[in-house]
Amino acid sequence: MSVVTLTLPITPPFDFRHTLTFLTGFPPTQGEQGTGGELRKAARLGGQTVGFVVRASSNGLALTLHPERPLEDAQVQALRERIAFFLGADVDLNPFYTLAGQDDAMGPVVRALHGFHQPRFLTPFEVACWAVLTQRRPLAHALALKRALSDAHGGMWEGHPAFPEPADLAGLSVGDFQALIPDDRKARALHAVTQAFQGVQTADLAAAPYDGVRDWLLGLHGIGEWSALFVLLLGLGRVERLYGNTGTPLLNELLRAARPVYGDLSPQQLWAIADRYGEQQGQWAIYLRSRSAFTSNPERAA
Repeated sequence: MSVVTLTLPITPPFDFRHTLTFLTGFPPTQGEQGTGGELRKAARLGGQTVGFVVRASSNGLALTLHPERPLEDAQVQALRERIAFFLGADVDLNPFYTLAGQDDAMGPVVRALHGFHQPRFLTPFEVACWAVLTQRRPLAHALALKRALSDAHGGMWEGHPAFPEPADLAGLSVGDFQALIPDDRKARALHAVTQAFQGVQTADLAAAPYDGVRDWLLGLHGIGEWSALFVLLLGLGRVERLYGNTGTPLLNELLRAARPVYGDLSPQQLWAIADRYGEQQGQWAIYLRSRSAFTSNPERAA
């Protein structure tokens, strides 16, 4: 094993303490990382499991990779980019903060979370799988199903499970998924999502036109409006848009997060506020939901 030490540049303001606080209570990755003053987690890359540690440093974030076997330079760079993207290290919060500065109600939220860069999932594939697993299932059940996939086809580093890459699951049939996930609908959806993400690059999805990516996601078996938005926000960092629909879980989530900040909003008032944030409306929603996640039962932030 060849340990590799790198620096992850950040776009200030960046407060790593907020990152650790958020990940400590983030339901979809419960038990998958250590957050005691540093982040300890595992990822899959090219058929091996790589543990990694991230610490705050004077010039950004210090990253240490712990692979099972020596990494090639291209693999090191790929992991560096993936982990930086996972941490939202290069997100410029200033456009959002400028708009929030014109919103008196958001002032206390921004001050409390100043420098908070929303962590994402390590890959959009993992988010898509989680979206399938958590549909109509309690959190504990969804976590158990996710862990079953990691145990069977992912990896482990120092007790931290690594979720499989699409390549790890590429050879599985629908029947193979059913053996791991005793739910026919979910097994078929996981198989479809796995096939769709084969060879798809996160950077391409993050840069492609928003509507095209959304339509592609909605075309996948088992991915609906809420799941697609979840992948766009927490898998790809796409904050340009929210879709106002009074029948979606998004409305209930946002109303629950927004009412302590804005008062007893109607759905129409909520979307009117979101519209004022333009292409930062996703960031606005993230800060509202994150405030709730920091201050309430983490199970409600799933």
